[in-house]
Amino acid sequence: MNKPIRFFMQNPAVRIFLFVVILIGLSACLHQSNKNKSSSATGETASVEQESLGDEMDWNLEFSENFSDVEIGTEPESLFILDGAYIVQAGQTGEKSLKLPGSPMGDFGLLFGPREKEKNLELSFSFFASKKGRRMPSIAAGIGGIRGYRIRLNPAAKNIVLSLDEMVLKEIPFSWTGDQWWKLRFQALARDSNLTTRLQFKLWPEKNNEPKDWILNEQYDVEYKGGKCALWGFPYSSTPIRFDNIEIRSN
Repeated sequence: MNKPIRFFMQNPAVRIFLFVVILIGLSACLHQSNKNKSSSATGETASVEQESLGDEMDWNLEFSENFSDVEIGTEPESLFILDGAYIVQAGQTGEKSLKLPGSPMGDFGLLFGPREKEKNLELSFSFFASKKGRRMPSIAAGIGGIRGYRIRLNPAAKNIVLSLDEMVLKEIPFSWTGDQWWKLRFQALARDSNLTTRLQFKLWPEKNNEPKDWILNEQYDVEYKGGKCALWGFPYSSTPIRFDNIEIRSN
């Protein structure tokens, strides 16, 4: 080692200076690393939040039916009845709703609303049903026609099944209690230039406040398809099923 270098390395002040410089350099590297991690985490959080904007979107009301202007004992002209003796009847408090009788047994559906193909869609409605002994009814709701995205409440199996046409996408445990009005919100959101679809829904007793969290909020590798909306009633308990406050929103 030549004399100038040996002089600097043996000088205490120089060694302290070099040590401080090294510490400053390491601190700067750690700061930048943490900053990058923070930015990455923020991006991931933003992505998750972006996927849960169903409540914050600017939705436009496309269809609404509460049966208040429909004559009792008639079929609403706003609905296309596929099957079943659906008629409007008044409840004990005078509120009108769409009633499906408890017999015969079977699956009875109806279509309604505009045929929206390129927009995000939300279907919401209320329903009332009862069990009889061990027999329980079932209801289903669809976005995209009768072969579109469908959620079906199966009280007897204590689950909710999400499907597309005949393909089951998800089964979710769920306990239902009868003899009260329930509220359902179901959304189908286009993602990745309509190549994938995010599906989410909430289901809660109407007497309670709407829950903040979705029961399901997942993205599926299925091409987005809009279309008309649908409802089905399955009166397996031989008791009537009622629907009310049907609304479709688009974005």
